[in-house]
Amino acid sequence: MNRKHVLKWVGGVFSIVAIYMGAIGYWSWKWDNPRLPLPAKHLVHQDAHKFDSSDGKWSKKSQQSMIDLAEKMQSVSMSGAMTVDGELVWAGTVGLAKVEPEQAANVKTQYRVGSVSKAITAVALMRMVEEGMIDLDVPIHNYLPDYPRYSAQMTARQLASHMAGVRHYNYDFLKFPPTDGLSNIHYSDVNAALTQFKNDDLLFEPGQGFSYSTHGYTLLSAVMQAAGGKSFEKLVTELVTKPLGLSQTQAEHRLENTTALAGFYTSDEGLYGITPEQNLSNKVAGGGLVSTPTDLVRLGAALMNGSLLAQSTFEEMVTVQPMFDGSEPPQSYTLGWRHYETSHIIDKENKIDVIHHGGVASGANAFMMMVPDHDISIAILTNGKGEKSRGEIQMLAYRLAGMVVKERLNSKSEGKIAVNALGEK
Repeated sequence: MNRKHVLKWVGGVFSIVAIYMGAIGYWSWKWDNPRLPLPAKHLVHQDAHKFDSSDGKWSKKSQQSMIDLAEKMQSVSMSGAMTVDGELVWAGTVGLAKVEPEQAANVKTQYRVGSVSKAITAVALMRMVEEGMIDLDVPIHNYLPDYPRYSAQMTARQLASHMAGVRHYNYDFLKFPPTDGLSNIHYSDVNAALTQFKNDDLLFEPGQGFSYSTHGYTLLSAVMQAAGGKSFEKLVTELVTKPLGLSQTQAEHRLENTTALAGFYTSDEGLYGITPEQNLSNKVAGGGLVSTPTDLVRLGAALMNGSLLAQSTFEEMVTVQPMFDGSEPPQSYTLGWRHYETSHIIDKENKIDVIHHGGVASGANAFMMMVPDHDISIAILTNGKGEKSRGEIQMLAYRLAGMVVKERLNSKSEGKIAVNALGEK
């Protein structure tokens, strides 16, 4: 082959690569940069319900705080709910469930909850433990004998705590889109979804490290399905959502009726863009569920009052799992939750114990939190994936919890002062 032909061949390959990389760059830019103006005054659409008996003070303040944040961020919509002492004291929305045609959000609008799915999966897992259907600490080979690699060393506990070594999303520039985090392939069930990673090497030996992995939860769901003898989705329904009446919490790809499902967007500074179509059957357990804040806070309330899990089981689920050397793992991760003390609810001198999980999905952000010492459960969901929205809704949840905690602490202080004053008389 002469030099001319070599240069021509190299130039052709270079052109193909350049075109492909340009297509990826354009695709990424298109979906990450909203360009369409949101409808004028779209945030006038509001649906607010008050449930507490104290003149709706918590519901009014919570609703207004959410509206203020939605206006600041120019969100497409935002939805929130809160329980205190097991009672629903607020549920509300602001904005549009769908932009075109305009459809106002309401408290039954379903949002993608992203990785909050992991927390729900963990609850189903612990229900299975209580019923003797699964053992967290035996090799998953006992349940999946045909799983090709490492099944004799790996356990359900390691999968639930991200200590099994299974990889997270991967980038493959021979595919389009170039990441399995944005799949639009339909998988018939969780076993079919294992093909994404089941032949890949582990990041480390099971139990010898920590690496956050949505694919690890897909494998966990396959283990649960095998142990329970039913589809993973049926297990979640029978063990979690049906007992609590959480009718809006479902696997998105199994929805028979999508009229209550929000549209999903990128959004920033009053602009929005429609996200690419996704089929979440590749990651049901780790990121494929939809729900409402009302459903999520009712789940949180049930977990804290012991009506769904025994106290000992709940404590096991929310205990930070130690690393192989006894140290605390990154992210203070438990079995499906994060658990630590934060200074964001009161102040730096007074840290409060919180148990939570956040989620980022295509066109959505989610945050769910329990404050067990004060029996508060809060959830905030959005249908716009703005650059700052995930952190902002978490801080909103902290502020709402702080509103209740501070009020109660002030009431106790005032009560003590009154008692002391009466004693002095």
